[in-house]
Amino acid sequence: MLREILISLRTRCAPAFVRLGYRYAAVACVGRAARCAAAWAPHQESTRRRILTAMAEAPEGKGTAVILGSGPCLDLPMAELLSRFRRVLLVDVAHPPAALRLARRHSAIDLLECDLTGVAAALANPAIPAPPAPGCDAFLGDQDVGLVVSANLISQLPLVPLRQMGKRWPDADRPAYARAIVTAHLEHLSTFSCPTLLIGDVQRRVIDPDGRVTEMEDPLFGVALPAGEMEWDWTVAPVGELSTGWSIVNRVRAVRLDRV
Repeated sequence: MLREILISLRTRCAPAFVRLGYRYAAVACVGRAARCAAAWAPHQESTRRRILTAMAEAPEGKGTAVILGSGPCLDLPMAELLSRFRRVLLVDVAHPPAALRLARRHSAIDLLECDLTGVAAALANPAIPAPPAPGCDAFLGDQDVGLVVSANLISQLPLVPLRQMGKRWPDADRPAYARAIVTAHLEHLSTFSCPTLLIGDVQRRVIDPDGRVTEMEDPLFGVALPAGEMEWDWTVAPVGELSTGWSIVNRVRAVRLDRV
């Protein structure tokens, strides 16, 4: 508990986003990543390999890589990104200490706090009478961008907005709103002309102590991703992480949206 408090105090997050719960979610993710490091390692390595493949096709003369959902950067090939691009832009709604340390060590790294749903600022305003429409056009006008990666982000985007909807508009159609957020992110990514890689969950399985799949969830709320170049399992919560002795395994897909 003390460790997570210290991480929270050192996590950079705008006050409005803190009030919505984004910093709490980021710190919880960092804590789970540390506890489940061995179980997460294959997934992180698969993510890094797919980013390296997309990076190899980045056009010459484009000096910026944009990483959406950078988090603590555990799944990013940072050394290779820094050797290939003049600027690596790490984009997230909250930047934990690991990202801050990287930015201090490398002048080529810029950190940007950005809500990629386009709804957080409105949700933070108590005067807004209805859920805002999602959408984001960040970085579309930057002609220096040579690579865009959405890194294990898409299934996370609806979570905080849905919690806020449950508090403020309990009768609203929450699954439809989640689908709109996921769809808006796909539309944003599909607008880039450079290599654009999406890595994200497409299925979540809940497994009981006897190894039986007791529940399957769709983390994208009915939105179908295009066929991917590669899929793998990510043991998000191995046995021992949950108090029940159950586990959670996500199916992850890597999709090149510039080829769709």
